[in-house]
Amino acid sequence: MLATGSQLDPRRWKALALLCLANLMVILDAQIVILALPSIKADLGLSAGGAQWVMSAYLLSFGGLLLLGGRSADLLGRRSMFTAGTGLFLVSSLGCGLAWSGAVLIAARVVQGVSAAIMAPTALSILMTTFEEGAERNKALGVWSAIGGTGATAALLIGGPLTDGLGWEWIFFINIPVALALLALAPRLLRESRGQVSERIYDVRGAVTVTAALVLLVYAVVEAPDTGWGDVQTIGLLIASAVLAALFALVESRTPAPLAALRIFRSRTLVGGNLVLAALGMVAWGMSLTVSLYAQQVLGYSAFASGPR
Repeated sequence: MLATGSQLDPRRWKALALLCLANLMVILDAQIVILALPSIKADLGLSAGGAQWVMSAYLLSFGGLLLLGGRSADLLGRRSMFTAGTGLFLVSSLGCGLAWSGAVLIAARVVQGVSAAIMAPTALSILMTTFEEGAERNKALGVWSAIGGTGATAALLIGGPLTDGLGWEWIFFINIPVALALLALAPRLLRESRGQVSERIYDVRGAVTVTAALVLLVYAVVEAPDTGWGDVQTIGLLIASAVLAALFALVESRTPAPLAALRIFRSRTLVGGNLVLAALGMVAWGMSLTVSLYAQQVLGYSAFASGPR
């Protein structure tokens, strides 16, 4: 329940620091692999397309299951799911650092993305139920957003030194002490709460179809330079992705508790804002990846020298 009036939780600002740390870790891991990709590619014998999946596997599982993670937190308990997601993030980060092949690393990154899809919406939901609506909540959301932006920049600042100094494995091992701290402090600082729902409906079909559609779309784009844009494989994957996207829309229109209510797409402001954010994301991630690969594989710079100055 939301704390109000005289019942405001005195631990709420400490809780905010904890939640922001979790948000920082989630955002950090989306980009920290960029400067380490050439080293990972060389050590594990990955192709150029395979190396890209080290980043894409995390982002796709994270983005595709984000809504399901939030729904699960509302139904099963926000603090419980936050703790479960953090524990899974710890284990998957260890798996990433210990990976002995490209396939193992990509599989571990998928699990890491799943855990991030649990942590991120759960942490934001806890923030919303911890702070009363008004100036305090606005301030908390401002801090939350600022920390998220800092995570993307910090990833490029520390990814290079870690890769050159300790090895690419440490871009994942660095998560372990942070996750341990979150697990130790969460029971002390976070309240348990649940959403007010009449029945438990998770809409797993919606989550699976939208995630599968995104995976097929990305796979088609990644493989197209080698197979050709007019190749049967590329066209077939694009068609399959479109079919799954249509199936997702059908599922969401018929389920009593959809992950994404289709009526929200009638808002031009919402759709326009999402398109702008998608374009910014493509530019930010795409440019960072391209510049890093060019600097290291063409100009011969180290991972540290390829980072921002």
